[in-house]
Amino acid sequence: MEIFSDAYPEVITRINEENKFLKSEKKEEKEKFDNTIRVLLLEIEELKEKERLLEIKLNEIKSNNKSLTSQLDLERKKIDKFHYTIWDI
Repeated sequence: MEIFSDAYPEVITRINEENKFLKSEKKEEKEKFDNTIRVLLLEIEELKEKERLLEIKLNEIKSNNKSLTSQLDLERKKIDKFHYTIWDI
């Protein structure tokens, strides 16, 4: 029995050292993970802001497009009216 009792503290010491190492690794990995999450959240916020700005630009372009379409329709009507007037003469 003494043989095992002599080896037993070595096993406990080795396992304790391994536990310390693993806890240290776990802590480092958690910090890396937390930093990654922080960076990703910042990137998400930046993308949301870009999306908002793009939506504003898109709405401006849609509005301009409607305006130009209306102007084009008016010009076409003028041309059509002009053609009818020429043919009526």
